[in-house]
This record gives sequence, structure tokens and C-alpha cells, in this order.
Amino acid sequence: MLTLLLGALTLSAIYALVGFAWVLLRRTNGILNLATGAQLAIGAFIFNQFATSWQLPWPVVVLGTLATVAALGAVTHWVVFKKLSGQPEFALVVATLGLASALKGVSSLIWGTEARVMREPVPTQVITFGDQMTTTLYGLCGLGAAVLVFAAAHTFFKFSIVGIRMRAAAENPVLSAQGGIAVDWVYVLGWAIALTVAAIAGIMYAYQTALSFHGVEALGMRGLAPALIGGLTSVRGVIPGALIVGLAETFGTKVFGGSFQDVAAWIVILVVLLIRPQGLFGDKQVQRV
Repeated sequence: MLTLLLGALTLSAIYALVGFAWVLLRRTNGILNLATGAQLAIGAFIFNQFATSWQLPWPVVVLGTLATVAALGAVTHWVVFKKLSGQPEFALVVATLGLASALKGVSSLIWGTEARVMREPVPTQVITFGDQMTTTLYGLCGLGAAVLVFAAAHTFFKFSIVGIRMRAAAENPVLSAQGGIAVDWVYVLGWAIALTVAAIAGIMYAYQTALSFHGVEALGMRGLAPALIGGLTSVRGVIPGALIVGLAETFGTKVFGGSFQDVAAWIVILVVLLIRPQGLFGDKQVQRV
């Protein structure tokens, strides 16, 4: 039981990272990015290219991956979504679907469709706590990565000048632009940060399972659940949302079998949204008539 609980916690950490990527783009750019899953997979494949195919030193692998996915995020805004500025939200959602299909095609062309095993910085280890709790080293790494990302995000958005400007632009882009904030660069930074965090989640997940486009992409889509449960624009809501999904998936899979993994997140979404449609931390929408 304790091992299951620890497994749920490490899974929740990965879901929290994915949910953060969903929420950040929604808050900063106003986009429901249905390409999140594909971007997770691309980030993991880029990491694997540096680490396994090219056998680069680990510092170069890490820095190269983060720089590459951040640059891809910036390019995504400038090439695709800047041109769609002012278009209805439906057009933006359709654009993200097209982006997901394009990324899947590029991945298939470059890396094929077979699952891959990634080169490991250290051998896989099973870590035991006491007599009843076991987990893997990479599970703990995922948990640590989530803690570091959320701590860094909190510090960045609350105390840094750039972070404060991003929050202001997210709240009111027109007024922010009039006040001298370069809103376009806020959007670029939003894409860059979101894709970087998504890549970290994809890499951590691939180390605990295997690297396949379909598997990592599916994780990205399930990661929408914590974002919706917490309230799609609430960063703080991602953490309890991820815990709910991680616990439901882990214990549900234990009871109902492995196939429950694919539906657990969506069942939780339905239950929570039936009770509280705006999510746990979302604001109620008031319509004037």
C-alpha cells in the first residue's frame, strides 16, 4: 500500500509538470494547446537524440535539450500564432491540432515509430524506504524536478521583473501594451517556458516507461486533467489536480487493471466538473444579459 502511495506521488509529480504547461499557455497566451502531448514527445526525442544517438556529455545533453525546445516554443509563436492574433479561439485550437499532426509526422520521419530505450546517466535503481516502500531513482528524480520547477516558477512570477510583466500582460494585454510592456515577447516567453517544462515531463516519463511518440503524447493529453480540475488558468490548482489524478490512476489501475490508466483522468474530470464546472480554483464566469 505504501509503495502504491509513493508511486502515485511520483506519477502526480509528472502530471503536475504537464498540467503546468497547459495552464501557463492558457494564462499567458489564451490558448488551449492541444499540441501539448506532441510537444512532450518531441522534447523527449530531442533529448534522446543528444543523449543516445550522439552520445554527448550529460551537461551538453541537458542544456542543449532545454535550449532547443525553448527555441522551438519561440518559433511556434512567431511562425504560427502571431499570424493568428485576433482570430477566434476556435481557430487557435484548430491550429494547435494541425501543429500536433505536423510534429507527429516530423517525429515519424526522423525517428521512426518504434519505441526506444534511452541512455541512462546512472543505472536504474530500486530505492527502499523502511520495509514497505519502494520506488525507482527516476521516480524520485521526477518528483524532485516537479518541486524545483514549481519553486522556480513561483519565484520567477512573483519576484522577477519579467515574471511580473508576464502576469500583467496575461491579465490585460491591451493595457500592458499601452504601459510599455512588449506583449509579443511575453507570448514568446510563455511558449518557451511551457515547452521546456513539457519536455522535462516527457523525459521523466520516458525514463520510467519507454520512449514512444504515442505513449508520451498520451501522457500529455491526460495531463490536461490536472489543469481542468484545478481550474484551467490556476497554477496553484495544478498541484491538487495532479494529486487527484495520480491517486485515482494508480489505485484504480491496481483494482481494475492496466487499461484503467487510459480512462482514469477523464473519469476524474467528469466527476469534478459535474460538481464544480469551473474547477477547484477557477473563477465563476458571470454573463450579463
